[in-house]
Amino acid sequence: MDALSRLGNTRMLPAMQFSPTRQVTTACAFAYPLIAHLAVARSSTKLTIAAVALLALSALLHSLTRGRVAAWLAVPLVIGACWWLVHSSMQMLPLYLPPVLVPAFLAWVFGQTLLPGRTPLIERLVHLLHGPDMVPADGVLVYARQLTLAWTGLFVALAATNLLLAVFAEPEVWSLFANLIAYVIVLVFFIAEYAYRRRRFPQQPYRNMLEFVQRVLANLPGLVGRAPR
Repeated sequence: MDALSRLGNTRMLPAMQFSPTRQVTTACAFAYPLIAHLAVARSSTKLTIAAVALLALSALLHSLTRGRVAAWLAVPLVIGACWWLVHSSMQMLPLYLPPVLVPAFLAWVFGQTLLPGRTPLIERLVHLLHGPDMVPADGVLVYARQLTLAWTGLFVALAATNLLLAVFAEPEVWSLFANLIAYVIVLVFFIAEYAYRRRRFPQQPYRNMLEFVQRVLANLPGLVGRAPR
């Protein structure tokens, strides 16, 4: 019965996770690096503004639809930033910030859970996916700490590489790595790690990668919230 219950809950995940708002924000997030790269390659102010708008929309839309005051107060700031870009000689500057700040922030999210007295982020995810009635296989929690460290290192490396390329490389070279290659690296790491994990720990509380991603998304509120120490 427990297995059937979990299966039923899993089948509900697509409906929970792919609401119209999430579809729009996901589309904006995927479109941003492509538009940003084109903006740099073509030195286009219009594409730069489009990239900034996509980034702002992906970050704010969920809060805007919920009527949060802070999100609505941010809208005139975004409009003002776009107006400034039109009249500024540093039109590409906003595009240099996310490739450094985003992986640096993700490195902090993973890395701070490795501090003494804290539960590593991936270990926290393991407990959420297995539930209170399932015991992870031997070695899973040790692997979870190692994987948390690996993701931390990857994001630190990406942030540092993006920063160094921004300072020393040609804009086109920087943008190619920051807006395209870096995402491919993260995707390859994710797929390779998943394949390795399935071979090393075949007994998992999910059937395939799609279900794993859906369950991670469904557990995000508990994952980023307060965790057991």
